Amino acid sequence: MQKVNKSSLRYNFKEILFSVPVRIKIVGIMMLPILILGISLNYWVRTGLSDWLSYLLSDERVRIAMEAGSRSVVLVTALSTVMSILFTFLLMLTLTKPLLELRQVALKVAEGDLESRAHVRTRDEIGEVAESVNQMIDHLVSSQQRLERTNRRLEAINRIAIAAGRGLELKDLLGVSLQTVLEEMRFESGWIYLKDQNDHSSKFVLACAIGLPKRVEAHLLDANKGLCTCDENILIDDANTQINVHQCASLESLALQYNIPTQYVSVPLDLDDRRIGIINMLCSKDHVLSENDLEVLGIISQQLSDYIENAWLQISLREKEATRQVLLSALVKAQEDERARLARELHDDAGQQLTSLLVHLKAFEKLTPEGELREKVANLCQTTSGTIERVRSLSHRLRPAVLEELGLEAALRTLAGEMLVTTDLDFECNLNLDDRRLPFEIETSLYRIAQESLTNIVNHAEAQCVTIELLHLPYAVSLQIKDDGRGFGGQFSVSKSDQQRLGLISMQERAEMLGGYFLIETSRDLGTSVQVRIPVLPEVIE
Repeated sequence: MQKVNKSSLRYNFKEILFSVPVRIKIVGIMMLPILILGISLNYWVRTGLSDWLSYLLSDERVRIAMEAGSRSVVLVTALSTVMSILFTFLLMLTLTKPLLELRQVALKVAEGDLESRAHVRTRDEIGEVAESVNQMIDHLVSSQQRLERTNRRLEAINRIAIAAGRGLELKDLLGVSLQTVLEEMRFESGWIYLKDQNDHSSKFVLACAIGLPKRVEAHLLDANKGLCTCDENILIDDANTQINVHQCASLESLALQYNIPTQYVSVPLDLDDRRIGIINMLCSKDHVLSENDLEVLGIISQQLSDYIENAWLQISLREKEATRQVLLSALVKAQEDERARLARELHDDAGQQLTSLLVHLKAFEKLTPEGELREKVANLCQTTSGTIERVRSLSHRLRPAVLEELGLEAALRTLAGEMLVTTDLDFECNLNLDDRRLPFEIETSLYRIAQESLTNIVNHAEAQCVTIELLHLPYAVSLQIKDDGRGFGGQFSVSKSDQQRLGLISMQERAEMLGGYFLIETSRDLGTSVQVRIPVLPEVIE
């Protein structure tokens, strides 16, 4: 316990000693020896000197000499103390003022004031410390500037990436990218050449320009190659072409009129060793590209080249999708036209002939006497009447008027009622299109898929209950038809080589033609579920 107390006291003493300001320490260092010397001399005068003088002088003279000596010692000690205080004050100004200034500079730098610098007053250790502090601040400023420059350029790269991620049109993407590069390089105007994707030749187009008068833009185009003549060598498919500064002769005649430079920085846009374009930015004649500038421009160039390729692929994909939709619409229309033609022929030709036959059979039945022959004629009349009804039903299914007039939701309700009521099947329709109309080819394909699925249920499923669900999902429409019949059993898949499942193959092809998917889930004695999901953009729904 005693050791612990001693250690604690020693620690507290050190803390107190080290917390004393430097100025007080200097005063103590200067005055303490003088005070010790004065006290020691005074003590010696009063004790040792009196013994020595007692051998030479009388007691009275010794006393008088001792008093005079004590006064002299006190006076000298006082004068020395005053001189020590003055000297200490000068020393404090010399030593502590630079230290206090260093402290103030450190506090300002900590608060973010990087303009502060320590004043180097001397060439001693304190001066060296001040120089070291200034060097440290300079390095800190340089590091902060590099960090800000890096952050600014990363932000520029990120802005281009965000613009590409938003799915902008190519022209808008190029505009955002060029504006970002101009701001990063602190230029005011520039333009971008791109290869013309609609022209298989090597012609370039002025894809984007910022900060240029219209007349200057006209000077940047050539009738044959689509680009300024000074860019022809740059746009050669050469992967070794570097970012560089060039002089444009075409702009010299317009430089004074529009107050624009004639020198520009060229940044090639390469894709798989192919030159697909170039970024040009007007700059002053004395502009020099730093290594950091070259690195950032190279990164942006590669990034923008990839985004341009993606944009071209998306444009090509949209064009192919538009072509596919046109062909799909034409195919569906051709199928429906053929069905309409067959429906008309069944109704007008076969239906009328069967009706005429039924009229003649009924007339013949009236003329036939009672007996076996009349009974056979009556049976023929019933058979013919049933055939007429089936022909009418087939004609209606080939061309459902309710689909054209009222839409898919009403057509599915009518179809379910006609096909399932007569078979004593319970059915439930959950349709939530809210009477909105879909594109013609989508409504027709979904109707035909439902028609084929219900036909299979009636003919093969041996079901008791059928559920039809039509759901409008975000960017899609889903049709699901479920029954509780005997199912297929085992693992089921649709193979286009299976001639016994042409109806299922037809349903799958209709869904795939619309960019959707077709799924059948089945299990023995647990029924079958047919699900179709077709992508639909919200703007095409009426």
